[in-house]
Amino acid sequence: MATTSYKCPSCGAGIHYKPAYKKFKCDFCLSEYDEVELSNQRENIDETHAHEHTHEHTHEHRVDEDMGVLNSYHCKSCGAEVVTDETTTATFCYYCHNPVIISNRLKGEFLPNKIIPFKIDNKRAKETFLNWVGRKKFVPDDFTSQSQLEKITGIYLPYWWVDYKADVDYVGEGRSIRVWRAGGREYTETKQYEIVRKGEIDINNVTELAFTKINKDLLNGIGPYDESEAIPFSKPYLSGFFAEQYDIGREKIEPTIEEQVNRYYKYLINESIQGYNNVKNIRNLIDLDVKSWNYTLLPAWILTYSYNGKTYVFAVNGQNGRSYGELPLSRKRMTSAFGMIFSVVFIVLLLGGMFIW
Repeated sequence: MATTSYKCPSCGAGIHYKPAYKKFKCDFCLSEYDEVELSNQRENIDETHAHEHTHEHTHEHRVDEDMGVLNSYHCKSCGAEVVTDETTTATFCYYCHNPVIISNRLKGEFLPNKIIPFKIDNKRAKETFLNWVGRKKFVPDDFTSQSQLEKITGIYLPYWWVDYKADVDYVGEGRSIRVWRAGGREYTETKQYEIVRKGEIDINNVTELAFTKINKDLLNGIGPYDESEAIPFSKPYLSGFFAEQYDIGREKIEPTIEEQVNRYYKYLINESIQGYNNVKNIRNLIDLDVKSWNYTLLPAWILTYSYNGKTYVFAVNGQNGRSYGELPLSRKRMTSAFGMIFSVVFIVLLLGGMFIW
């Protein structure tokens, strides 16, 4: 499998992108580089050449119906074989922790157009998680343990961002009704208006998750992202993080995105015709024209926790720190707490009864 790793030009160690510095920093010699410097560096692991195929080749095998097809590659740093899911585009060697980008999955239709680099680092993501948990007493004992915190993972998730031009042709009939009383009589005044809305609307950055292996509602909870900070895709930004390839193509997701656009269009029309008692739609047409599709990678920190047969997921927006998740509740702790409360109440009532008698 064709892979790429970015190495520190000074010492040769694997180099990661550090959001806190907005640079690539080597953890060993502490050298720092920007994206341009690293991109100009010769990649230490190039795409597989024909004479290397006997030593480095792709294995594909069906594991089970849930896991699907897995692929393997050989780490060029330690030589170990590492298995990845078929949609993974950036990962780590499980043995030497060398960051690896699977470059042959970043070509053609699977080459992203844009990326928002991480601004929230691992340390701040952990702090966000601990603040979110706060002083909640009924979470399991190990929920905030160091071993649990180490599982938090920075990952670039695939999204479709679409820009539309909408030709609007709306005609409606609005009525304003006024009722008053004078001289013992009730009067009603009805005014009728023609409402016309025509023109072009630019509807940009309509966003939809393009990945089925994570809960969409969870990620909606950490949105939105600031699209103004998106930059042209550059492979070095993946170094030091996980990244996934989209598994929902344009043809499948386009109806969902158009539904979003239509909802937004209806919202705009309704906002522009306020002040009437009632409105009757006569003509309501919209002609959508796609200006551009952008396959975009957006950053998130993900932490999973299994408890009583259920998997709980916590997520942090890797750009702005917004967080969302579901807390597990420890029945043991709840039972213990309620038992103590019951005991205290029982003793108080018992003592109170003794004084009364």
